[in-house]
Amino acid sequence: MLTDNITAVEIKKIFQNKENKLEYLKRLFNRTGSSAPIEKTASKIDNQIIDTWNYDISKSVIREMFMNTDKYAYISGCREMIDEAIAAWEEKQLGDFEWPFSAMNFDQHVHQLNRNSELTEDAKDAIISKESIVFRRIKNINALRNDYIEFLIFQNENVIPTFGNNRGVDFYINGMPYDQKVSKSVGKAFQNQCGDDYRDIAINNPSLVAISMYENQDEERFGEEPRLLIIYLDSDVTSNQIEEQLRNIDFNKPMQIEFKYKHSNNNLLAHKTECFVILLHH
Repeated sequence: MLTDNITAVEIKKIFQNKENKLEYLKRLFNRTGSSAPIEKTASKIDNQIIDTWNYDISKSVIREMFMNTDKYAYISGCREMIDEAIAAWEEKQLGDFEWPFSAMNFDQHVHQLNRNSELTEDAKDAIISKESIVFRRIKNINALRNDYIEFLIFQNENVIPTFGNNRGVDFYINGMPYDQKVSKSVGKAFQNQCGDDYRDIAINNPSLVAISMYENQDEERFGEEPRLLIIYLDSDVTSNQIEEQLRNIDFNKPMQIEFKYKHSNNNLLAHKTECFVILLHH
């Protein structure tokens, strides 16, 4: 854990490039009053980061660096952009905030539309045009929401961000790595298991949602690593509702769960992990 030390693997996940590493060491030495020369080669720079690692001071330096990035400037303004995008949606009268089609099934969707003999060619064009606009705007609003969630999570002083897009780690929370996963819903498996009351069951039992998410993941992407699960129960949540849900999360107390996964070799194995579950709803 980062609270004890840092490894070369974690350095790569956090800093992304040599420039960030050098900036970190410069800021760290200024903070600690060290007069030691900063190393030049990649391996020696990594070793210097390892040898001088101090969790509390290092965490503060990395957070300070992140707050000076273009990314942070962008995500800090996402709340206003979300509100503007939702206002534009309503102004254009685009209807319910629902996906018109699945991206993976777009070809089949168009095929079915083309075979509809009750519609004229112009009517089909009008339908697919509006659906494409709806799809694009939902993608944009959800991207803004996810960026804003990242901003809100970062406000926790025990969060260390990563500077790159390293698959598998988005944050370190209390020194532990977490992979952020966003889902449009709780999934069909959870809905089938819980029936019509799945929504209330999810809100009152987020651990059951987490277990279902881990147990029903694709094997090619299987993992038991700690995750930050962001799950939409309602597709049209506002920025105020997002803030309310995040306020209810205690990032000092991850959820401990156990789950079973049936692998392709038919072995049913037990797994144990920890996670945070953020359910976005009205």
